[in-house]
Amino acid sequence: MSSETSEPEISPAQVSAPAESSGKETPPQPALGLPTAPSASGNSIAALVLSIASWVIFPIVLAIVSLVFANKAEKEIAASNGSIGGGPLVTASKIVSWVNIGLYAALVILGILALFAIMILGVWGS
Repeated sequence: MSSETSEPEISPAQVSAPAESSGKETPPQPALGLPTAPSASGNSIAALVLSIASWVIFPIVLAIVSLVFANKAEKEIAASNGSIGGGPLVTASKIVSWVNIGLYAALVILGILALFAIMILGVWGS
């Protein structure tokens, strides 16, 4: 009752060695015919980050600095002939900065009006 099962013999020529890699891998290439999006301008990213941060830290100062970066980014994007993107980021940073400046300016004006009202009504010193 002994049945011998024999395994097929494999010669060394039939075994393929793994391909050796040279250590240099090529990055994946985009499909031909499909346009790639231009990279965003660093100034536009900085402008958006500063405009958002201006709501928490140094409101008016960072909002003005954000507007400066937004203008630099706008000029950089226009001069690149489409190779650098970030136009929507510039627009968003300008909107956020101007809303921030307007809000804080309105709060300062309301505060000054409140102080005048208190002084006129004489509530402050009595």
